[in-house]
Amino acid sequence: MSNVFSLAKLKVGQIAEIVELKENGKTIVMSEKLGIAKGMSIIVLQQAVDWLVQVGTNQIILSKDMLNNIKVKLANI
Repeated sequence: MSNVFSLAKLKVGQIAEIVELKENGKTIVMSEKLGIAKGMSIIVLQQAVDWLVQVGTNQIILSKDMLNNIKVKLANI
């Protein structure tokens, strides 16, 4: 079984699969806010104060707080 970790630990260029979305300990549906959901692939494009990630065909800027709420596992490509 693959290790699950915070999106904040993913390096630029690595591809992962979203396995969990939580906020304040509760599972949330970010698809309404950001267009992302469990099972989607995500890649970090740029790391700065806010991070630029690509989910599907969408590029999204996420804050550090949001990164810690998204759990991922490395994609087997």
